[in-house]
Amino acid sequence: MGYFMRYIITSDQPITLAQIEAGLQALDPAYTIANIQFDDLGDLMYGDQRLALLEINRPGDDIFEDDLAEFLDLVGDAEAPAETRVRAALRAARALVAAEIFWSGTEAEPVLEKVDRLWDWLFAHYDGLLQADNEGFYDAHDLILPRNFTL
Repeated sequence: MGYFMRYIITSDQPITLAQIEAGLQALDPAYTIANIQFDDLGDLMYGDQRLALLEINRPGDDIFEDDLAEFLDLVGDAEAPAETRVRAALRAARALVAAEIFWSGTEAEPVLEKVDRLWDWLFAHYDGLLQADNEGFYDAHDLILPRNFTL
């Protein structure tokens, strides 16, 4: 089964798969990024378990521009603080770290727990928000804007 999550980086500092791998390996050496075919595309692994396909999307990439435009449409024009905060992050986005997360059967939680280390590391090192399909937008602590959609 596949499930998409995206970290919206608003920091100006650059991000690479090598930086992500080094950061995760500092937490647990079982994390690696394998099968890197392009600089910004590879498999997030935990030992021999494939957790997710990671892709870094950047300004100028069609997928980056399309995803941000769709997110802005789905957030809407409401002036509530959560909507305003998410729109500001989307407009300030410098990169998207997209993860298509994989698990077999109905046991998603063990995989999602391992992938949570990625999001925790990104929140600790890069300003931004996390978007999860069928859930919404998160800051480092909470769901700040529920949105039930998938891209």
